[in-house]
Amino acid sequence: MSKYSVALSPKAYTQRLIIQKKKFLQAVTTAMEQNEESKRERLQLVVVSLTEALTFIKQSYKHEATCRKGALMAFDKMQRMLGEALYSRAAESVCSKDSTLEAEQILDKVIGKGGKGGAFAAFHSGRLAECRMDFNRAMVRFDKAVELDKANPHYLRAAGLLARKMYQHKKALMRFMVLEKLLGQQGKDSVELAVARREVAYSAALFGQHKQADAYYSKAMDSLTKLVGQDHPEMGICWYQVGLLKESQGLYEEAEEPYKKALAIMDTAGDDIILADILDKLARLHMELEGEQDAIPLLERLLKIKKNSPAPDLAGIIIIYNNVGEAYRICGKYEQSEKYYQQALAVTQKLRGKEHPAVGSIYQELAKLCERQRKMDEVKKYNEMAAAIFQRVLEEQEAAAGETEGRLTL
Repeated sequence: MSKYSVALSPKAYTQRLIIQKKKFLQAVTTAMEQNEESKRERLQLVVVSLTEALTFIKQSYKHEATCRKGALMAFDKMQRMLGEALYSRAAESVCSKDSTLEAEQILDKVIGKGGKGGAFAAFHSGRLAECRMDFNRAMVRFDKAVELDKANPHYLRAAGLLARKMYQHKKALMRFMVLEKLLGQQGKDSVELAVARREVAYSAALFGQHKQADAYYSKAMDSLTKLVGQDHPEMGICWYQVGLLKESQGLYEEAEEPYKKALAIMDTAGDDIILADILDKLARLHMELEGEQDAIPLLERLLKIKKNSPAPDLAGIIIIYNNVGEAYRICGKYEQSEKYYQQALAVTQKLRGKEHPAVGSIYQELAKLCERQRKMDEVKKYNEMAAAIFQRVLEEQEAAAGETEGRLTL
């Protein structure tokens, strides 16, 4: 029994993510200004991951706490090998510090010894690095764990999932195919094997191999139906991914039913991350198929989930407000539509400033809505406000172009 225990508070964890997000958003802006596209893409991936972690704070906090406890368990097993001084420093790093980098560096000393012990250390070092959003470091550690212990399904799965998060779809597919083969060699059907087949299917779909994806989804869902039943959350994830596959092929009408089945299952599964994705995809699909009336309740549920965060993703919330406003407008419910566009306006002004072109676009939508409601004074007001913003933007663009032309002339 360890004398240490993980003391990561939800408040400290949340604050760390908020600080990280501000830092990386600034770094993204700098990369854009300096035309460093590859760097911007890497940084943007971190921003997206931080946004998701903050939106679904309970799940992300639980995941990090689990990773830290796993690392502490690893250090307990290595205590004699490390010696008291290194062990204490490592344990304190994972138990009480914001950053686990020191613990990872101590684990790296064990990686160099090779074998299954080195693989074990590499895996836990990778998990800690991934929690810190250092995905490149985490990927190197997971790859090392797989290299040192090729028959460990946990290492293969971690490497595959992170490769997919980093858009390395070919690499993810290879990892999951090895995992599926490894589990298949055990000679029995299992949920773990079925889930591995689903991961192969999803990675194959992302890599553009749709026939292979179809075949593996069929195998995975046949097994899950027999082993856990058709209403299990793992089946819900399958149906969601099948919907994504159909939609990626342009088969929009065929995507609707899998999304609906996924929603029915995941409604009670307690996984808001997957549920939010399903609500978003199904709502957008309804709007694509002119089913705005069906999209509205889904978007309103999605909005409720997204707003329930200590640091809401304002850019994402604006998109949902606009989508709900548009859906109500198309349904002829102009008062409800105006309410959501007003909310989109307030958040956009808060995020972008009152003179941003996006504010002008919302003014235009509000003018159209007021015209339909015969509120002509408001129509005039909104059109004038929109025109003023766009005129100012045009003048700024012309001034900037003039400055550029002047420098070229000199």
